[in-house]
Amino acid sequence: MCYQVVELYAVCKCLYYQHAVDRCAAYGQSGHYPHKKEILVGHSCGIHSRRSGHSYGASHYSDSGYSSSHSPKSSSRVQYR
Repeated sequence: MCYQVVELYAVCKCLYYQHAVDRCAAYGQSGHYPHKKEILVGHSCGIHSRRSGHSYGASHYSDSGYSSSHSPKSSSRVQYR
């Protein structure tokens, strides 16, 4: 079975990072789709943590080791495995 890890912000559920598919022998066959595993990271994305009129709580704190201030396309982002 193929797997794909998708990291989402914990509060707003916006995409943080989508990992490559971990392929199995059946990859690419008709009707075979990867099983997605959603992991919640950070608190809320930059857009939702700064939205006026809505407060999601302490947007500057994270219990996951990821910072919610970095863009998912940032080349300087440290990845932990």
